[in-house]
Amino acid sequence: MELSRHIRIVIGFSPGSASEQVARTIAPALSGALGREVTVSLRPGSNGADAACEVAGSPSDGATLFVATLGTHALAAHLDARLPYDPLRDFAPVSLLTKSPLVLGAHAALGIPSVRTLVERARAHPGELTYGTSAIGGAPHLAAELFQALTGVEMRHVRYEHTERLYDDLRTGSLALSFNNMMSMLPRCLDGTIRALAVTTSRRSRAAEDLPTLAQCGIPGYDMSNWLALVAPQGTAEAAIQEIRQAIVTALADPEVGAALRRGGVDPIGSTPHELAQFMAAELARWRPVVARFRDTALSPPP
Repeated sequence: MELSRHIRIVIGFSPGSASEQVARTIAPALSGALGREVTVSLRPGSNGADAACEVAGSPSDGATLFVATLGTHALAAHLDARLPYDPLRDFAPVSLLTKSPLVLGAHAALGIPSVRTLVERARAHPGELTYGTSAIGGAPHLAAELFQALTGVEMRHVRYEHTERLYDDLRTGSLALSFNNMMSMLPRCLDGTIRALAVTTSRRSRAAEDLPTLAQCGIPGYDMSNWLALVAPQGTAEAAIQEIRQAIVTALADPEVGAALRRGGVDPIGSTPHELAQFMAAELARWRPVVARFRDTALSPPP
């Protein structure tokens, strides 16, 4: 079956998400490599589940693809026993797109210059500091819950429907903290209203080498990266999968695309479908015991 002349990449989150930013960065080069129109469509809702279900139920002709995330394909199944899709069985893996750290950012006027100061403040005032996310059970939420579990602090979760509103509140001080994707967080730290404190990966990012890792800040064992992958409805023909995968590798190798991603602290990957299948299964297993430690807290509605 020949690929459709129009390919739609569906994003499960609001404008400003890592999924949208990476997809829009890659889409023009992907379109050129495929010789087909590639559009990015936002379908926010239910922490990415609405979009995942839409793509899983789409015709398996390669015309509709989904940007799978750490949240939708490694965390959600452990948080919701009634998840309306299976992250492995309902999708055909195409390629791992990117990996990147999250950045812990704080409202500058809080007077928190370091992670050590943050931990001291949070211990002295349990439940007072707020942290924001735009999804329950996404990478930023996991990052915050992991931070609390490893430091023994208690912070208050504020859930936002829109990422841009989260950043507005972080700038004005209505929100104290956020773990968020580097591509969107770093540019917002330039005007001094948000202070970047650390990255979540075990190594510093080449895009912000002055930022320490959380492990370097005295939280041993802290290591997590956000990842994005492209998947298709299960049953999509192997020929279509391979054609799209090869185009992704070509797009990610484009110098302008690579430079734009790396400036935002995002590493382009470009795996085979088999490698992605193994990676997602490993991530699903890796985070199961971690999520189990804070599942009840994570699912509690914010006050």
